[in-house]
Amino acid sequence: MHLNGPAPYISVVVAARNDNHGGHMLRRMQAFLDAWFGQAARYGVPSEVIVVEWNPPADRPKLRECLELPPESGPCVLRFVEVSRQLHRALPNPDAIPLHQMLAKNVGIRRARGKFILSTNIDIVFSAEFMRFLAERRLEHRTIYRMDRHDVSSEIPEKATLDELLAFCHQNMRRVFTAEGDFELASDGLRRLESEDIVAPEGLRLGPGWYVVERYEKDPFRWMAAEAEIIFEKPRDAETSLLMDVEVGPSAPGGLVSLEIVDREGSLLASATVQGRSKLRLHIPARIAAGSLLLRTRCDGLALALDSRLLILRVFRLWWEDSPWSPAPAGPALVHRAIQANVRVRSIEPRRIELALQPGEGTDLENIDFQLCDSSGNELFRFASGHLPPTPNGEYLLAVNFGFKFGRQPDSPQLVPAGEKDTGWFLEVIGSRPGIHWAATNQAPSPFAGHMRNPALLHTNGSGDFTLLSREDWWSLRGYAEFPIWPVHIDSLFCYSAHYAGMREVVLREPLRIFHIEHLSGAGWTPEGEQERLSRIESKGVSVIPHSDLVNWIDRMRRFNAPVIFTLDDWGLAAENLPETSVSSPDPHSTE
Repeated sequence: MHLNGPAPYISVVVAARNDNHGGHMLRRMQAFLDAWFGQAARYGVPSEVIVVEWNPPADRPKLRECLELPPESGPCVLRFVEVSRQLHRALPNPDAIPLHQMLAKNVGIRRARGKFILSTNIDIVFSAEFMRFLAERRLEHRTIYRMDRHDVSSEIPEKATLDELLAFCHQNMRRVFTAEGDFELASDGLRRLESEDIVAPEGLRLGPGWYVVERYEKDPFRWMAAEAEIIFEKPRDAETSLLMDVEVGPSAPGGLVSLEIVDREGSLLASATVQGRSKLRLHIPARIAAGSLLLRTRCDGLALALDSRLLILRVFRLWWEDSPWSPAPAGPALVHRAIQANVRVRSIEPRRIELALQPGEGTDLENIDFQLCDSSGNELFRFASGHLPPTPNGEYLLAVNFGFKFGRQPDSPQLVPAGEKDTGWFLEVIGSRPGIHWAATNQAPSPFAGHMRNPALLHTNGSGDFTLLSREDWWSLRGYAEFPIWPVHIDSLFCYSAHYAGMREVVLREPLRIFHIEHLSGAGWTPEGEQERLSRIESKGVSVIPHSDLVNWIDRMRRFNAPVIFTLDDWGLAAENLPETSVSSPDPHSTE
């Protein structure tokens, strides 16, 4: 496939210079090229890899002279586009920032020929599952594709075959970068718990959907995403229930959250309405000893003034009832206290549910109209009653008796008939008290939140390693902002601009993966090297986009439901005729 042939399906754009950035740079870049070319040939993905060589060091050879180019390029072309030292020195901060990464990527994106363009980095290896996905030609226009990043050990095997390299990546994952944060991985591939976390160390693990541990006063907690996974193994007692200490967050409209328990296929198992700080009990069928479930919130989150996240529900503790790890309650006891009109489950038995109705302060329950409907909303039966006497604490109790037990068969959504041993899934609120008054905190809702039509929360963590759009969509957004500063948050701004230009975000999930080969401390982001990296940036005296400015730009896009585009029509050094060398066979073809 040559440059005058048909356009490739996908262009892969990276930026680099031969300065050994991050240590063992050429080895990491070689692994990137070997993996892409080998899998593009294996799965038949017509593509081109564009390496923008920015400001090549005068005392080192060019990248194309150092890398082992693929002997068989297959359906893939390798292109080197050079931005000279003279062009680089015409920009601000030429000594402090030898490679303007986002401008360099714009150079490649502008000159890419593919129908779709992937902006990535030189130390990324793509999983076979992702390459097979590309081979299926399922990418869509008006879509921004993102993916979690998995860090792997820097000790990649030299001269490894493609299959050996992929196996090494799968077997040496150290951490994962998700929309919610960065998490260390255990040897089994699950996330490590913190030394002080929200779950007991035995029988409970956390999957995707949980933010990093934070603290309120002395208590650790984690915010939930819209869905958060719990992996569980019951203790000795098969009847043990799971207890939860939760609090509604500032993004919950009206201070109410519908919390659902969902299986991996998305089927609803149980639900309850939560307000304030609440204690919940989840009854898990006795026949289920281990598995995973999802906690899911159902509400349109309110945007916050000083935080780009949508904070709907936080969890302080998850623990097995009657387990040795029984946390002491924090602050006032979680007792039932009237906050506003609500309905809660008071108790559940195999064939009976007792509800507690709270009509609200200063009101009485004059009558009740009860309907039981199926999942399609069809009424099964209905009854009404006149005035009910309240209990001393102002609640009204309603008991409903059924002729069957609650629960589900393993392979059927039908209710478990009488005679089965377990009572099924059920979630009940067993205690509550008023929560935090969020409006008085630094996580208060935005004063414009009620007018925002689309306050999206996007996956921007590690977006510089994987952002994929159609060529037309990249051009409509005019690429990345070309600020001559340290490239922090610029890729995140692009993601939000794409979304508010009408492009939907699609996060490609496992088993599709990107593997990032770790580099030396301080070169890029790692937990161990973050302080060194920040010190190095500060010593250079260059600007970065503060996180507060990022939140401000996101807030503006949310308020006006429109993108902010930072470049002009000449983005990507459009007026420059840049030298280029392409390789599509064992013999290079120069277009300089």
